[in-house]
Amino acid sequence: MRNSLLFILSSFLSAQSLSIISELDTTQGYIGDIFLWTITVEGQNTESIRFPELSEINDTLSIRNQTLIHHNGNLIGIQFELMAWDTGSFSTPNYEVDILKTDGALDYSIVSNPNHFTVKSLLQFSESSDFRPLKGPVPVRRIFPTKTVLLSLILMVMLGSMIWTWKQRKVAQYRKINYSLLESPEDRAQRRLMNLKMNGLSKDYYADLSHISREYIETKYFIRALEMTTEEINTYRSLFPLEDIQFSIWAEFLAEADLVKYAREIPTQEKMSSDKEKITLFISEV
Repeated sequence: MRNSLLFILSSFLSAQSLSIISELDTTQGYIGDIFLWTITVEGQNTESIRFPELSEINDTLSIRNQTLIHHNGNLIGIQFELMAWDTGSFSTPNYEVDILKTDGALDYSIVSNPNHFTVKSLLQFSESSDFRPLKGPVPVRRIFPTKTVLLSLILMVMLGSMIWTWKQRKVAQYRKINYSLLESPEDRAQRRLMNLKMNGLSKDYYADLSHISREYIETKYFIRALEMTTEEINTYRSLFPLEDIQFSIWAEFLAEADLVKYAREIPTQEKMSSDKEKITLFISEV
């Protein structure tokens, strides 16, 4: 609630009558609030009036700003912004309005009566009378943006590394295969049979001999014979475009080869040589 206190000092002179109005916008406030103190003159006719400026009042009551008031081109008053920095009762200082002669010299002065106001503390209305907790320090921005510069350098290094890595890549070179130099399935099988020796383990010998026959069937008829077991080959007999006699010879060999590879059956040299000739004849006839 803002109340106004109006003090009017009237000075009646012999030929003139002037009134000085001194008022505050409120008579109560808190520490740090601004009190507007206005001094105006009424009843002015042709007199020249001067409103002197005020300096600082004291340590607890200071003047924040002061502005002259004009109306219809005439100077009619002055307004002060007062601010109190302590609690208690205060009064506005005595203020003299100067009335000047036509030549600008001082004729006389009119003094305004002081205005009284009260300043309170917000702590009086709080539930706790203790001091409020202190706030932490406010972060201050650095003059030189170290963090921004550091992040920018890291970003530039990463970008440069990406460009360097991209330039180091090797372009794939593709060459067309000369299919005229490739072996036919029969030539490859016959070459492998010629290089197959019987001076090693019988298990490895029959593994290679079985692989040669399976690879030949797979590359010639495009059947996944290398991925099929002997039992699956017999089950899917219809997939293989072989005559019954040829298929039975091959299936019988695969079963005997499995016994050597997995059941550790030991064949004789004659048996090993006979099986090699059997697969050679099988490949040439199919």
